[in-house]
Amino acid sequence: MRLASQAFQPYSCITNVNASDDSFGFRVLDIACAQVLSVPHIPSTQYTNPLRLAGVIEQVRLDLQYQGRHLEDWTMPFIPDPSGLPEMPPNY
Repeated sequence: MRLASQAFQPYSCITNVNASDDSFGFRVLDIACAQVLSVPHIPSTQYTNPLRLAGVIEQVRLDLQYQGRHLEDWTMPFIPDPSGLPEMPPNY
């Protein structure tokens, strides 16, 4: 969730946990706090694999750029061991 928040600067990104199915989602907001894009569901099969998570984030970044929105440069950090990604805390 922290990676998603960092990937959309200068826009704000609000993440939320979907505890019922071990997924998360996020919304990207502009400077006026208006939602510009929403990804309601990223399953654990995607966020626990760094390559899949990078693909999801890059696709959303491309969608925003297609809308004409300028984003700061960002690259997915190198994560050699997918088990290094933190799991969502229970009852979050």
